[in-house]
Amino acid sequence: MKSSKFRSESRQAGRQSVCRMSPVAAGCTLLLLVAAQAAQAQQATTLDTVTVTGIRKAIEDAVATKKNASSIVEAISAEDIGKLPDPSVADSISRLPGVAAQSNKGSGKAQQISVRGMSPDFNGATLNGREVASSGDSRGVDFDLYPAELLSSVLVYKTPHASLVGQGLSSTIDLRTVRPLDFKKRTAAINYRDMKTGIKNGVPNGEGSGERMSLSYIDQFADRKIGVALGFVHFKENGAAQPRANTWGGWTPELDYNGQKVKVPGGFGRDTELTVQERDGAMAVLQFKPHENFESVLDIFYSKGSQAFQKKGIEGFIGGDSGGSSYRGAPKLLTATVANGFATSGTVDNFKAVIRNHNEGTDDKLEALGWNNRFKFGDWTGVVDLGQSKVTKVGARYETTAGLPGNGQKGGKTDTISWSNFDGSNFNDIKFTTGLNYADPNVAKLTDVMGWGGGEGSPQAGYVASPTISDKIDNLRLSAKRGVEFGPFNAVEFGVNALTRDKLSSTQEGFLVIKGSSDPYASVVAPGAGVTTAGASGIPVMTWDRAVRWGRSMPCAPTFTAR
Repeated sequence: MKSSKFRSESRQAGRQSVCRMSPVAAGCTLLLLVAAQAAQAQQATTLDTVTVTGIRKAIEDAVATKKNASSIVEAISAEDIGKLPDPSVADSISRLPGVAAQSNKGSGKAQQISVRGMSPDFNGATLNGREVASSGDSRGVDFDLYPAELLSSVLVYKTPHASLVGQGLSSTIDLRTVRPLDFKKRTAAINYRDMKTGIKNGVPNGEGSGERMSLSYIDQFADRKIGVALGFVHFKENGAAQPRANTWGGWTPELDYNGQKVKVPGGFGRDTELTVQERDGAMAVLQFKPHENFESVLDIFYSKGSQAFQKKGIEGFIGGDSGGSSYRGAPKLLTATVANGFATSGTVDNFKAVIRNHNEGTDDKLEALGWNNRFKFGDWTGVVDLGQSKVTKVGARYETTAGLPGNGQKGGKTDTISWSNFDGSNFNDIKFTTGLNYADPNVAKLTDVMGWGGGEGSPQAGYVASPTISDKIDNLRLSAKRGVEFGPFNAVEFGVNALTRDKLSSTQEGFLVIKGSSDPYASVVAPGAGVTTAGASGIPVMTWDRAVRWGRSMPCAPTFTAR
């Protein structure tokens, strides 16, 4: 009995140990059950397509372009029609590795591209695979002529390739417009941006304004055999006024005062700079693809813009001398507060203020037309491509001066200039006060104020330069390609590219003199005179606009000399 009872208890204990489960085993079992149910649910649900849009699609397209290219390239694709990463093509390209943008000196906007640290002149540039004309002195392209809203992608070829035309030493940059049949349906986009720049810092026009608008439209017709794409861009910006200070190199000449030598500022300049830009651009693409063996694409690109730079202010010698060509007498220190050998405040006589009114601007126009035909015959693919690109750029630079007429050393009128808050090194912070009101056109007249043109024998009431650049390219390209299986070779391509280029650059320049007078001290009241403030100095000065018809109604005329 005892033995039977023991065996029964042993069997019962054995059954209990078999049914007992550890926490780890229970967790694994539950995980397997959940995974099995998820697998069954996944089999029951079928996803037809996953559409990627926006910035992810743009990145995906750029990566695919780099992957499929036969050479080393960098690529940027628009996330949608009219949406490259930046309004400026140059800014978009500068996002790529090894690429940097160079800014326009007047507007500060990205304009040219440097690859691997080399000059922009070493780049080649194409539009839809065709070499484009340039608005510079060399073949380096100014990319601000190409509004980003009119482009769909940009490729930067960093290595040479036999099929590339217009190759550069550092890179070849290909700008591409959209292909309407790449879209599955009608698409349209409208963009508008209102812009504000700068701050109201006490300078007139201290806050800038602008607007940028674009319209893009894509459609397909005839059972998707014909595609049309249209684009338009308008951009305008009135830049914020920038106050500038010219320290004249921190020059401190010495003047006599009460029997001692005292250091004073040598000269100063205070200006207000302003930039105005405007551009209109248009793009049109007509794509015809009746079947898979033939495709014809006609594309047109147009851009027209203007840029104006204005610099207005006052400058002049204080204690210094201009090396004998100055129309002023030697300065005398009339009053001064002296500390550590410096006149922290003071007044000198024989001052002749130069009121500067500089205007510089360019007008440019780009026109590009291309017709690409691609067809297949057997194992061969042929291309016939015709194109024309032309650019014209006309610039004008007018530097005019006003002030007190006459030679101060020969009885001509001069002024006084006072300053304060000077410690010998803080040239940007000096406060200046003039004795006369140079906002009065009867005080500050158009004249050769300081004899900087060379004195009485070479009067200079200003300077004018008018550079002109025109560039035109006509090209024809024929090529054929087929796949082969021959060792490491998988394709063979050959072709010919014929190009004719005419480029002309010329400049006229010379001094401005007062019309109808041979007197080197001749002067005249500026027409249409206004008032502005010279930088942050608080000094009111006269201003006049070169937009007043230069020539007949303007009392200055250029005397041109050939460069």
